[in-house]
Amino acid sequence: LVEMKQKFHVSSLIVVFDSLTHDQIQKNVVLKDAIDFVGGELYVSNGKINPIIRKINITISLIRLLLKFIKGVKILHFGALDVKPLKLFGILFKKNVYLFQSDSFRHTYGKYDQYLGMSPQYCYPIGKNIVAFNDLMPQLVLFKNKDKKIFNFGETRTRQSWVDYSMLRSNYYFRHYHANVDISKGYVVYILGYFGDLKQMSSPKSMVDLFKKTICILSELNIPVFIKPHVFTDINIVNKAIEGHDKLNISYLHPTVLTSNAVCFICNGYSTIMADAYSFGITTIEYTDYNTGLLLRSENKSLGYEYIDYFINNDIALFKETITHILFDGYKIN
Repeated sequence: LVEMKQKFHVSSLIVVFDSLTHDQIQKNVVLKDAIDFVGGELYVSNGKINPIIRKINITISLIRLLLKFIKGVKILHFGALDVKPLKLFGILFKKNVYLFQSDSFRHTYGKYDQYLGMSPQYCYPIGKNIVAFNDLMPQLVLFKNKDKKIFNFGETRTRQSWVDYSMLRSNYYFRHYHANVDISKGYVVYILGYFGDLKQMSSPKSMVDLFKKTICILSELNIPVFIKPHVFTDINIVNKAIEGHDKLNISYLHPTVLTSNAVCFICNGYSTIMADAYSFGITTIEYTDYNTGLLLRSENKSLGYEYIDYFINNDIALFKETITHILFDGYKIN
């Protein structure tokens, strides 16, 4: 959408139906600014405190969208128009409906879905157009799509227009949101996830234990660390763990901005953000605690092995040694 705005002066309206997504947009200042740059956000669920106001706002928003659809605007979605209640819009305006692939990178971890108890459901695309970012788009694999126009777009988050847009603004974001952090010689980025029970881990407490051990190692570094929470991260646990550690900083900046001068990215459970870092030539580390069954199936590799340089399973000594090896000579663990 940024590229469309820059090259073709096409504006876009980002439609959001749930408060969780809306709240995350507000926190992710880079994403929020980008949305404002391309056009703006329409939050359909406004007025949730008062049921009457909420219904009025939803009705007005849907009428506004309907009028735009009648005028022939292009409708881009990730599956919302293939299921009720928005499926009717998909049927009525299918010539202008474009289903986008949800994963910008070529991940193969879907082969572990059955073992992990996951069974994602994909509906047949209602619209006449499909935009794929790679050949693993589930809707292309599962359905014949003979009546569809297929657009092979390639990775979105590494397109030059987005990279230039983000990097040109990265200094501003760091000065504005992390003014007291010296990033001139680099920094470490630590990607967080859900602290609860994950089926790929050896214990229900694995994620919390890994987090505490990782913080223990990172707190010894003479280099700034930016900790990026996930939408489901228990931020109270994070705040308590980093209290008193000046070099540990919570950040809600976009991953692309965080790659601008990063030394390495770290996670405890594979995150697609690691693909962002890897694509920009930044070293990626997954320090985790997979269970034995998953390790056998993955051949001792990460679920996202394509984008992980160092996979370390439940070996804190090796993790510490790896960090020491990667960091610049001026940033050694005490």
